[in-house]
Amino acid sequence: MRPNPRPSHAPAQKASRRRFLATGGKLAATTALAGAAVPHVHAAEDNTIRLALVGCGGRGSGAVGNAMSVPDSGPIKLYAMADVFEDRITRAHKALSKAFADRVDVPPSAASSASTPTARPSTLCVPATWPC
Repeated sequence: MRPNPRPSHAPAQKASRRRFLATGGKLAATTALAGAAVPHVHAAEDNTIRLALVGCGGRGSGAVGNAMSVPDSGPIKLYAMADVFEDRITRAHKALSKAFADRVDVPPSAASSASTPTARPSTLCVPATWPC
């Protein structure tokens, strides 16, 4: 058997300085044009901390109250509430709205309906308290 004179991974043509400069120039031009085609638009930054209250009893409502009472913590809003018992949601919503009116972003009609939890898109629901 005769050995293969050129390995399969070897380039088909010999590399030269001219070919290197031509390929590098094409790559640089493509990169520059791609960067110019992308518009320079940025979304507005929103650093609001959105709280979701899951379990509206005394411990959960108290934890949300504590979180909203932290001084110099930046913008914080209560964004969603959920509980198995409708009366707990209603009571917690009234108390938190009274204490933090400008930072409760849960509509009262949604807070009074236990069958329709107030979840919103892109909200991370994390339990504020765990059962003992």
